[in-house]
Amino acid sequence: MTYFKFALIMALSILIAGCSPEPARSTATLSQQPTNTPTMAATSIPTAVLAASATPIVRSSATALQLAVFSPTPPATQTPLPSPTTQGDVSAAASLTLAPSPTVPAVIDTYWLSRPISRSDDPDRIDYIDRTYPYGGTQFSTREVHLGVEFVNKRFTPILAAAEGIVLFAGSDDEIQVGPVRNYYGNVIVVQHQFLGVDEAVFTVYGHLQDVLVETGQTLSRGERIGRVGDTGIAVGPHLHFEVRVEDGLDYRRTRNPALWIAPFPQTGTLAGRLVVERTTAENEAETGENQSSEIEQTEVADPEVGRTILVRNEDFTWETYTYGSDRVNSSALWNENFVMPDLPVGEYEVIVSNENGRNLFRSTVEIRNGGTTFINVDVTQ
Repeated sequence: MTYFKFALIMALSILIAGCSPEPARSTATLSQQPTNTPTMAATSIPTAVLAASATPIVRSSATALQLAVFSPTPPATQTPLPSPTTQGDVSAAASLTLAPSPTVPAVIDTYWLSRPISRSDDPDRIDYIDRTYPYGGTQFSTREVHLGVEFVNKRFTPILAAAEGIVLFAGSDDEIQVGPVRNYYGNVIVVQHQFLGVDEAVFTVYGHLQDVLVETGQTLSRGERIGRVGDTGIAVGPHLHFEVRVEDGLDYRRTRNPALWIAPFPQTGTLAGRLVVERTTAENEAETGENQSSEIEQTEVADPEVGRTILVRNEDFTWETYTYGSDRVNSSALWNENFVMPDLPVGEYEVIVSNENGRNLFRSTVEIRNGGTTFINVDVTQ
């Protein structure tokens, strides 16, 4: 009997142990550490001020303002294209609202835009700004002052949205004025953008298109096809006329220099500056016919110089650029520039201004850095 009780107790103990819950197992939790985002400090903007001299004067290299540049990653899949249309509708324009794009990292300065022409699938395409008729140019007073830039390409070359945005207008400008007169740009697209840290609305304008592949009110992705190169409107040969406007996308007088908005090519940077000429009031009297007293005849007056040629050169190349050809040309609120030379290979350059006789009035050296803007003040006394 005693043995039977002992065996029964042992059996019950084993059964109870088998029904008990398994001890809790510790589980390791992996947490990803945040990645530090590098920041870039902007250096001071250089100023080079030189008086006129018969002997060329060379200053030490100016310090560039180094800027962060956004390099877009092409989408993995091609966005389906809508059917071409040439009719525009601005009925929805007044109600367009945009949230700042969260997909673009913080950008110093205004290099928010990608190039509207891509060579990714055709190396023969031209994705650089034409330097013969730049923003503010007049081609030596032979043409109207230019308030955009040109990308000269073959007819039917695809045109891409330079950034995310909403189409403010798409179609022919024969019934709505986008340029100085109607039917100036022909088939044209105006896209509204909103960038983080930029208080005012920014617009890109694509003119002289062969056809339009988007509609008013449509939301666009950066790099999305929106049309093809043509020569509709008032145009000499097929090309893309590209503008940047602020505050009002339909106002021709609200332009800014696109070269200060389009991200530079890798291993290149931008030279921007302001050239002013200091004249005595005696010279101003001769030009204006206004009589000035002898006491103030030698007072110096600094005026922005219109259409002045500037040489930019290094050991291998020499480029020419020009100050804006009219006071109707808008400068950037950030720079207040009146000349820009984009996409210069990194390195050291001389900046030279001469008079009609070839005498140097200004000469200085500047350094172009990768993805940055180098700014220089050019004060010329003559």
